[in-house]
Amino acid sequence: MKLFLKNSSILLAIIVCLFIILDLFVFPNNKNTYNYKAGLLQNKDVEVLISGNSHLGFGVLADSVSNFNAVNIATKARELNTDIDLLINNVENREKLKAVLIPISYYSLFGELNAINEYHKGQMRLYYNFFKIKKYDQGVLKNSLIINEPFRELMNDSYFLSFMKKQKVSKKGWRANNTLFVKDPDIIKKLKRLEVSVKNNSLIEKNINRIKKLNAKCKANNVKLILVLPPYSKYFYSLTNYKYSKIIHKILSKNLKDIEVIEALDFMSTDLVFYENSDHLNVKGAKVFTKKLDSILKVSL
Repeated sequence: MKLFLKNSSILLAIIVCLFIILDLFVFPNNKNTYNYKAGLLQNKDVEVLISGNSHLGFGVLADSVSNFNAVNIATKARELNTDIDLLINNVENREKLKAVLIPISYYSLFGELNAINEYHKGQMRLYYNFFKIKKYDQGVLKNSLIINEPFRELMNDSYFLSFMKKQKVSKKGWRANNTLFVKDPDIIKKLKRLEVSVKNNSLIEKNINRIKKLNAKCKANNVKLILVLPPYSKYFYSLTNYKYSKIIHKILSKNLKDIEVIEALDFMSTDLVFYENSDHLNVKGAKVFTKKLDSILKVSL
């Protein structure tokens, strides 16, 4: 019995040590979207930072921005407040940085990272571990990548993508899927949730104030903040009749008059051939969108 307990204790100690090694050294440093884009953010030679969620993450091929040294640090489902928390401390001491682009959409302006939500807790965990956002510290156990559920996120850009026929992250952080348009099966549910969130005036005001804070930080460091209203397919507009675009325009024109806004609808086709689903560009669309965006930046900056 003593021998059994001794061996069991040794085995348990080995397992605990293995978990600690995986959690502190292997997971935070393995190849994944968050690790890679955190590395791109540290590049001090960057002139244009493309940030935000998947709308720009899939939409802007930073590798083909010819007029400026640009990187795309956007990641899927990133909330606006997380984007601002991430950028607020990363526009300082950058002599070459000229502009920061963030998307403003129904997803970002009417949403918020909320520590009560289990999915958001997972997002906080990832941004604490990879982007070192200290305010997202949830304590040792909740910060743990191996005890909690990080696997789906961390495998997002692994070698499995080749079997799923998805594009890997490019050298400068872009990733879109080389697919034809398919109707988003959850779009109706998303729009129903949106009907509720657009009425949350206190949250919208909070997000507006966050944008103002980031803009003030950018101005203090001679960096231009540019808001991008990303492209949507004609399928999306057929469901919404431009309602949410009008709401966003009204909010921005009333509250953020001194910040440049780039409206994708002014120059990007809504034809389904350029879209993966209702509100994400595919590879073909991203190349067209980036080329036109590059031309706008050349004039703007």
